[in-house]
Amino acid sequence: MPPSRLLIIEDEPLIRMFLDEALCDAGFQVEAAGRADDGMALLHEGGSVFDAVVVDLGLPDRQGDRFAEEIRAAWPTLPIVIASGQNAARLVSRFVADARVRVIEKPYKIETLCDALATLGVTPGPPG
Repeated sequence: MPPSRLLIIEDEPLIRMFLDEALCDAGFQVEAAGRADDGMALLHEGGSVFDAVVVDLGLPDRQGDRFAEEIRAAWPTLPIVIASGQNAARLVSRFVADARVRVIEKPYKIETLCDALATLGVTPGPPG
């Protein structure tokens, strides 16, 4: 079984590098971007090849929740995890009707992210 492909949208380079490494070690294939516009370009280039998107709430070019809504409009079934250091409860209530969205609170452990992905049916391949 090939590894699930994740698109990570995170503006902090160190967090982006950590997520890339940790998720690859967990058995995922990862592409990453630091801005919503760059993430959207990657989605348009190969949206059907991604199994899920992980979006940071605080992006430099727009809020992650708005970006998640843009993703949802273009890819109605693509699983999305929103990582939020603030307002997680508000986000949960905002996306409660969307079974393909999970919200996790920052700071989080990689296991928490993997668990959120698993609840969306996105699982890793063999560890790398």
